[in-house]
Amino acid sequence: MPLPLAHGLVGAGIIAALHPQPLRHRGLPLLFGAILANCADLDFGLVLLTHDKSWHRGFTHSLAFSLLLTVTALAVWGGAHLWRVSAYGACYASHGLLDYSTTKLGGGVELLWPAARGRYGLGLWGLSELPSRLPPAEVLRWLGVEFLIFAPPLLALLLLRRSRAKTPRRPA
Repeated sequence: MPLPLAHGLVGAGIIAALHPQPLRHRGLPLLFGAILANCADLDFGLVLLTHDKSWHRGFTHSLAFSLLLTVTALAVWGGAHLWRVSAYGACYASHGLLDYSTTKLGGGVELLWPAARGRYGLGLWGLSELPSRLPPAEVLRWLGVEFLIFAPPLLALLLLRRSRAKTPRRPA
């Protein structure tokens, strides 16, 4: 289970790659993508309300739930914003996919809910798994690892977008 830093960097990276317009608003789209990429963990509210840890990494981490949220947003904002809403929907979906990809010990995620209630994890590599059981120094170490893994691709995407925005277009 990656920490919020990794999810946020991935979400911001998705916006840097897919956002249909230049990122003129001084990082607001990136920030919104980072926040959306962490929203699947709002299921901790269900854990607190019910005192049942099985809610975590459940339906809020599924691809179907992220698709439902994206379709709902499209219904609210309309098809004129298809690319923007789809990019933000991808940010939300990235959470479950990142948890799936980096789960070795934690029991997996309900990625295929409601079609399958099983929990799935790739099982190859556990990235900062079970952070609640780690001492603070170890959490800081994992934050550094996540930053070193996920910040460079985001920076590369931002630099690429900036260089493409400054390149003059040739008339057709």
